[in-house]
Amino acid sequence: MKKGKSKALCCIVTQQDKEESYSISQLKNMVRFDNLDSGEIREINNMISKRKTKLVEDIYRTAHPNAKEGLFYHMSDGRWKSKNPTFYAKSREELVEKLYNYFFVHTFHEVYLEWVDMRIRHGVKAKKTIQEDLSMLKNVFSNEPIFDMSIESIKKKDIKYMFERWTGPGLITRKAFVNRKSALNGVFTYAAENEYIPMNFIPSIGTTELKFKEPRHINKAFHLDDREKLLQHLRSLKQDGYTLAIQLALYSTFRVGELRAIRRSDIHGNKLTIGHQLVEESNFTVDAAKKTVSKAPRHVNEKLPKGNSFYSVRDITLIPEAMEIIKKAIEINPDGEYLFMCHGRTINNDTFNERLKKYCNDAGVPYLSSHKLRFTVASTLKAAGVSTSYLQKTLGHSNRAMTEHYIYEAVEDEADMEDQLDQILSVG
Repeated sequence: MKKGKSKALCCIVTQQDKEESYSISQLKNMVRFDNLDSGEIREINNMISKRKTKLVEDIYRTAHPNAKEGLFYHMSDGRWKSKNPTFYAKSREELVEKLYNYFFVHTFHEVYLEWVDMRIRHGVKAKKTIQEDLSMLKNVFSNEPIFDMSIESIKKKDIKYMFERWTGPGLITRKAFVNRKSALNGVFTYAAENEYIPMNFIPSIGTTELKFKEPRHINKAFHLDDREKLLQHLRSLKQDGYTLAIQLALYSTFRVGELRAIRRSDIHGNKLTIGHQLVEESNFTVDAAKKTVSKAPRHVNEKLPKGNSFYSVRDITLIPEAMEIIKKAIEINPDGEYLFMCHGRTINNDTFNERLKKYCNDAGVPYLSSHKLRFTVASTLKAAGVSTSYLQKTLGHSNRAMTEHYIYEAVEDEADMEDQLDQILSVG
């Protein structure tokens, strides 16, 4: 049943109606793809027209049971009109076509929102991913010809031309392209599963000849001297939840969300158990029929650490300097729910990065985002000979390849880890 277009609209589209529409689509495909002569094509088109008209009239009458036999209004100026839903057309046939499209044609825009709504309802993706999907719809696909096209009428060549426009002589990176293609694949898979289209052809479109932009080289970690300068500057400041949290992040492989969620009860001697993260999320509500998206204000959720919890829930070894930071955090925030708080509230990601940028500028070192603190510690440890297997464990990664994304040096044997951590990370 297609609802939500208007409060006054009560036209009922049954499952049987949808099956009839799908049958009509198959007839249309026969005309497009089968090798038929002109007489056969004319006969099938007449059949399609009659079946469409009957289907539309039956559905329209569910909202207008007392309508006269004519059903639609033939206006004095020669036009035809339907009411609730209201359409105008030059002929009765054109009006039937508009109503048919209204009841059954699914545009790419509408199907994309249905796909997002399905993922929200099924809880199959993080809210951050949902936000990225909606941003892609607004910033990428809304500018494309396919946006308002019936998804049934989109052909492989339409997508192929779109790929070529996106990439050109190297306009976007391969990663950006893969993200866009992945969204398309999800939408067309959803459309095929709901029988809007016969099959999803996105995976079959060749991309080997496309040219991609080389990723811009960005420093992934602070140099050793810059790390030391930043730590020295942070120590000189009046301490609060942010200065201390940034310092601790330079001593181990935390994600910022994990730092935010640390409680005193997570600390056992020189071991810190990472069992949670705090994330700021917004709930989205999608109305595919009205093509609207509403966003609730952001709120803080406590969740398991990012990734596979078998690996991401882990113990981290703290060197004495890190223990001193934690001791100071407890002194200035003895009654807080979380270790790092400021003005009675947990620290948040945006302010963390704003503070980090200011402190980098004041210390005279290049600014790198909060996530690069994690790269910094991993790279510092690897450069000093710590094994990749240990780094994988302390980073909370489920596979070695992800760890090697953080570090690039050769693997060496693991030694006395606690002594190594003290020697490597301590700053005189």
